[in-house]
Amino acid sequence: MSNKKYIRDPNVNAIEDLVSDEAIQKAFSNTNFGHTNFRGLLAQGCIKALAGWHQGHTLTTILNHLELIKWNRDKNTIKVTAKGNHYIWLAFKSRPEV
Repeated sequence: MSNKKYIRDPNVNAIEDLVSDEAIQKAFSNTNFGHTNFRGLLAQGCIKALAGWHQGHTLTTILNHLELIKWNRDKNTIKVTAKGNHYIWLAFKSRPEV
């Protein structure tokens, strides 16, 4: 995981530009969630982290690896990062049914 700070890029208007398909495939390789809607899992995981709910070790590890959350294992705290907030916005901004 890199230590660079994420600064929201106003030119990133598509969720695929924020987290690439390659990064998702690599992060979810050798996992079995019963389906392959990985972007939906990332959005759901960010929302659960924002609400303070538990979402399981595997998804928490993936969210942390993709820098969508910051997981402090010593204090057992999870915070959604700026990148995670941007992901939530992009995931839900154009869904009229939500």
